[in-house]
Amino acid sequence: MNTTLNWLKKKQSIFYIICFTFLLLSFYFNIFKIIPENRYQEYETFVEALVVGKMAKAQKDGIFAASGFTGVNYDRSQVVDSVLQGDQISDLLVRDHIITQFKFEQIKYYTQEQKTPDDYCVYVSHSGGNALFWYAIQKVLPFDNSTNYQILRFINCILLSLCFMLFIGWVYRNLGFIAALITFLFTFFSSWLVLFGGNGLWWALWNFFAPFLTMLLLLEKRHCLPDKVSGKKILVWLFISVLIKLFFSGLEFISTAMLTIFIPIIYYAILEKWKVLNFIKLCFNAGLVAGIAIIIQFGTLIIQLRYLLGNYDSAFQYISNAFLRRSSFKSGLSGADLDSERFADSDSLSFLWNNVIKDYLRGNAFEWGFVSLGFEFWFAVLIGIILFFSVLVFFIGRRLDDRKYIALLASTIISAICPLSWYVIFKEHSFWHPQIDFIIWYMPFLLLGFAVIGVGISLLISKRGILKK
Repeated sequence: MNTTLNWLKKKQSIFYIICFTFLLLSFYFNIFKIIPENRYQEYETFVEALVVGKMAKAQKDGIFAASGFTGVNYDRSQVVDSVLQGDQISDLLVRDHIITQFKFEQIKYYTQEQKTPDDYCVYVSHSGGNALFWYAIQKVLPFDNSTNYQILRFINCILLSLCFMLFIGWVYRNLGFIAALITFLFTFFSSWLVLFGGNGLWWALWNFFAPFLTMLLLLEKRHCLPDKVSGKKILVWLFISVLIKLFFSGLEFISTAMLTIFIPIIYYAILEKWKVLNFIKLCFNAGLVAGIAIIIQFGTLIIQLRYLLGNYDSAFQYISNAFLRRSSFKSGLSGADLDSERFADSDSLSFLWNNVIKDYLRGNAFEWGFVSLGFEFWFAVLIGIILFFSVLVFFIGRRLDDRKYIALLASTIISAICPLSWYVIFKEHSFWHPQIDFIIWYMPFLLLGFAVIGVGISLLISKRGILKK
């Protein structure tokens, strides 16, 4: 018996190591060309410059310079006068012009190849904790900044690889090896994960999954060892994980990240046949804890803006305008956009379907660099495959009378609300940023969907599956 258990643990460990290694190599080097190399190298250089620019600024003026916000260093003499006359904080066109013009210079300032200029264009969408974290690490590294930068990228890729391995491990333990293998393969071949995972320090993608994984793994442990995990412990760790998410990425994809908290609760509530009152209680407490963390983030951001802008009124006004801009086209448009009929029905369901959701269903989920150009695999097709296997798992799982299948299907289907919440509530951001917002399909809807496909395949080839019937 012990020999069998030891072999199973060894097999599990070997599987984890292989998966982790493949993910890490893919994220850091794009060695398997899961995304075309030119796309990998050129992706999101705009926001990458903000982190590197902040670290260069911190080297020159300290970590609390510019209220701690990320941004780019620039030479005022090289910027046209019409841009300098604009508001670099509230006028996004002015801000984006400066960042775009100087984005490739930031790495030169950070590596001290060039002297860092005195002028600094701030980016105040969130507190900038990601740049502070990377800067703190590089301060203790005994290397030059060119080497430090690559080490920081490597650490970022390690954390993301670990993030997905934690989820794949959960699938392995709860749904079996084949389901875990299929989940890994879909994750490994997902171009958007490689795109976000490897090239740069701005997208510390793992932090978006931290609240979801915290709830998933703690509830799993409580399911197996009820006496080892208390409700208080779950809420404390949830609070920490939400703070980590907010520290690294602020309110970016906030509705999606916060809703992911409730998906593991739904899974284990169904699996363990919780009483409705217990389900509501944990959901309420989890929401309260997450809400407190968000209030802390808002407070931090307001204090930063107060010292940057000079008073609290300006700080509150900026946050209010930013929310309106992201949730509506009534604020933030300029020039020809203001009179364009394109946004006439921007608050209607028709606009959401035809201009936002439909576009995010038509996106290419697998933009591989190792196949010929022209290959396209819509997210809609991938979701359709998940739905097909969901039906399959439902009918087979019902015959097997195992609640884990129903729990998985319910939590997967409900998890679609997580990405849809962002597309609907913050439709303005989704409309303008298709180069970014496809990633939220994975939070955690597609990850769970991959597990559903894996379970479906596992059941088809299992002796307990329909082939036996």
